Amino acid sequence: MHIKVSFEKLFNISENIIYIIAVLLFITSIFLVYDIVHAFLIHDYADGFIRWIVEIIDKILLMLMVIEIFYTVHASFKEQVLSPEPFLIVGLIAAIRRILVISVESAYMPEKFSNYMIEISILGGLIFLFIISLILFRKFLITHSKSIKQGEMVWILQH
Repeated sequence: MHIKVSFEKLFNISENIIYIIAVLLFITSIFLVYDIVHAFLIHDYADGFIRWIVEIIDKILLMLMVIEIFYTVHASFKEQVLSPEPFLIVGLIAAIRRILVISVESAYMPEKFSNYMIEISILGGLIFLFIISLILFRKFLITHSKSIKQGEMVWILQH
């Protein structure tokens, strides 16, 4: 009986910590929106217009990642189920964001071109794996939607 009470307290504490993290993610997204608007309104063309556009897109994609993580935490508490799909989407956005940054950096640093091409190849493979994972996950959910009950997931493996 004492162990059950200890576990309940531990879960309550961890739930409160996750709520705090969710609030911090929300505050971070607000600062990112401010930073994007600030960079958009007050920009310097000395570095070049293309670099400025990539910086804006990079910040927008970072904000999307933070919002997606915030949504995942919120949905997990609401539905009492932790789904891998939002994490796969965040990984996909992060890989695309890095490819975008590398493409601009390679134009300004040609001596690192071969290293950048290796990194882009690896990121391309990761993007492919993220997309395949998302497709398989959604197919699994559609196929086994009758097996998923509220509060618990029943995984059925078919041969």
